[in-house]
Amino acid sequence: MTESIDVPTNVEDEARAYAADVAQASVSNVNAEMVYLTRSAVSNLRGEQVDTHLSAVNNLRADNAEAHVSLLNIAEAETLHVANSVVMAARGQMAAAHRSAVGVTVADSAELTDSGSGVVVASTVNATASRSLVVIANTVNGPMETVLDTRGALLAGLSAGVAVGLILLLRAMTRRK
Repeated sequence: MTESIDVPTNVEDEARAYAADVAQASVSNVNAEMVYLTRSAVSNLRGEQVDTHLSAVNNLRADNAEAHVSLLNIAEAETLHVANSVVMAARGQMAAAHRSAVGVTVADSAELTDSGSGVVVASTVNATASRSLVVIANTVNGPMETVLDTRGALLAGLSAGVAVGLILLLRAMTRRK
């Protein structure tokens, strides 16, 4: 991945291309208003409207992004929709995952349909047949299997803090003697 899209979509260029269509390529940087990525790998992807199919992106920043059968490492978008994809970290106003796996989701509104997530932090979570290790949300609509919900995460954190505090207190008391 040593090249950039040069029409003028290179991140270093002042001008910004209206559209970039990247197919079966490995590219370092793509910067355009509309980006269509198919069977490609991109290190840094910036755009207003981004659509990926069968692709991998290391760092995605967009106003609106859709990913289908893709791998995203870090995805930041006002609106993010992923289907049959894997996302390590997603952040935005609205994040939706359908039959996907997401490591960490931080959004105002999160929608999970038949998906799995490690951590979900959102004001509202709409779930259908989904699973998560930790959910921290004001409102959860729909069935969602969780290991720790908001209350459970708070209690686990409080318990861990008390346990560490007691160990440090005992250690300090034994060292004084």
